[in-house]
Amino acid sequence: MAEMPPRRRIRSFDVFDTLLTRRVGDPEALLDLLAARLSERGLLTGTAAGFAAARRRYEAELTRLTGRHAPLPEVHAATAAALNEPPERVDAWVAEEERLERELSVPLPGARALVAAARAEADQVLFVSDTPHSPELVRDLLDAAGLVQPADRVLTSAGRPHSKSRGGFFAAIARDLGPGDYHHVGDNRRSDVAGARAEGWSARWVPAGRLSRYERLLEEHARPTGGLTSWLAGASRLARLEAQQQGVPAPVAEVSSGAFAPLLVGYALWVAGQARRLGVKRLYFVARDGQVMLDAARPVLAQVAPELELRYLHGSRQPWIFGASATSDVVLERWATPRLDFTPRTALARVGLTPERAHALVGDPVTDPSRADTPLTAEERTHLAGLLQREPLLPVVREGAERTAQETLAYLRQEGLLDGVPSALVDAGWEGRTAAAFDHLVARGGGSRAEHLVLGVLPSAADPRREDGVRMTPWLFDRQRNPGAWPAFQAPNMLVEMLCAGTTGRTLGYRVGPDEVEPVLAAADNEPVLAWGLPQMQAVAVRVAELVAPHLDESALHADLRGAVEAVLRAFWTEPTKAEARAWGSFPWEEEIWPPFVPVAQRITTTDVVARWRRGDRRLRRNNSWRAGSAVVSGQPWRAVLQVRAWQDGQRARWARLPRRVRLELAARARR
Repeated sequence: MAEMPPRRRIRSFDVFDTLLTRRVGDPEALLDLLAARLSERGLLTGTAAGFAAARRRYEAELTRLTGRHAPLPEVHAATAAALNEPPERVDAWVAEEERLERELSVPLPGARALVAAARAEADQVLFVSDTPHSPELVRDLLDAAGLVQPADRVLTSAGRPHSKSRGGFFAAIARDLGPGDYHHVGDNRRSDVAGARAEGWSARWVPAGRLSRYERLLEEHARPTGGLTSWLAGASRLARLEAQQQGVPAPVAEVSSGAFAPLLVGYALWVAGQARRLGVKRLYFVARDGQVMLDAARPVLAQVAPELELRYLHGSRQPWIFGASATSDVVLERWATPRLDFTPRTALARVGLTPERAHALVGDPVTDPSRADTPLTAEERTHLAGLLQREPLLPVVREGAERTAQETLAYLRQEGLLDGVPSALVDAGWEGRTAAAFDHLVARGGGSRAEHLVLGVLPSAADPRREDGVRMTPWLFDRQRNPGAWPAFQAPNMLVEMLCAGTTGRTLGYRVGPDEVEPVLAAADNEPVLAWGLPQMQAVAVRVAELVAPHLDESALHADLRGAVEAVLRAFWTEPTKAEARAWGSFPWEEEIWPPFVPVAQRITTTDVVARWRRGDRRLRRNNSWRAGSAVVSGQPWRAVLQVRAWQDGQRARWARLPRRVRLELAARARR
């Protein structure tokens, strides 16, 4: 009996969002770009918005009425008829849309490897797509991406009686090619996977090219931002997939590309716009938060504000506030008062003292070296602050502060901050005390007052902008002047400082040498965050900035990205997935306490809570810890307690409006 010939192995791929994608997020964003381009070139009589809406409508309507995907010329002909546009424009519209597809289409990271693996075992490779575009155009796009070979077949649903989504497409291909082992790969579970299986093929779902939840949020803000967040969504997708190909964990890559990168890009654009408005010529990105801010700003500002000079400035509250306290009693009082969770050692280190030296001078029990690493109670914090502001410790503190002030001024002079060039400091922000101390030192050195462009401002006992005249302008929120800003965010400063952590240790001071002044760092390498994967995480966000920069123009300086940035950051910070909470919850948070590095998500235990209560601290968690992440890693009942508190915070603004709503509803129903 004759042997049956082996069955041909047919391997098929969906095209868009499986192998190819666009540089924008949603495919429909391409139609907004098309409409704008046609309008600019005088190929539209009506509005760009009207054209884009009609183009979307008539593709869908023709498909519904005819039961097939209408070819692109038919779609544009129907659009022209509906808009009373001259029919001779149809060819130009088709050509322009195809030209735009060629400009925007790029291979997804990993696509070449995916096709190569299938090609190694296949007798025939197919590329199929539900699209109004012709097979010739799709082949050109695949060829430009290095994915297609001459013997491969490219099939689209344009003009065919069948499609993947409506059915019959896979069966028609099998009838045409004959018996074989058919396997399809695609990103759509319904049309690519279920549709193929229903028609006798095997299928595999590959959804990596679909937008992440953050990228979908960015697309929702595309219209209000003039399409800018659609470019960000597309850049995020590419950077995210590149990172995952390089081994970055998916939860880290998704947050860094989809939530962190929009923050950096939006902030850089706002800073550039503020610089132009204020006449600033030089921007100083302050360590360490400013390190990744500067890395992301370089490609963005090179495109939209190349005239700005960008510099990195080593600095921190330690040398700046301590230096300013040499000649300011107010600054010294604030700086010498220990914060929650401080130990005697960390409190004394702020003013250049050790427990051993302080105890030798005053002999007070609170300075006893044997308890130097025990957290201070509220009474002990007040007592220690008083010791530091009177004899015999005060002269020693003042002497160290004056030395720090002179060293800091030498560094600022070296870096050009006293030369009169209109400048601004770019930093995370918060209460403004560090900004006020910086201004105090610059004024003492004879320099001009600088602008402070910051992400946000948090409440404090006093507003330095009113008391000290600090010119601090926030981008995202100002909780000193608007306490209800960003209501859903608990500890937004912690979120930003985690994302913008530096690769080096804190700046402790400056060393004045014969030729230059060098920063003194706590460590050359910030080992715990480096081991966690900080450089890889931040590289993903910077990559998004690099990918989106070529598509920015002057109008980007006037786009408001705050709504989009708030949406993506809120999704991560308040509602992380379990995978995100576990991956990011292990991030080593740095604090001026012992131990200096702890996971950002604190696993709450009854033992910890009781210990806090015994020293008068009624909080469940340490001062800087991530509530949503802590809820995931903690057991019951503490997980439920944290979740209830988060829900209460989210409802607080709504509850505040409830009484008036009730009164208005009663008034509306009252019979007069």
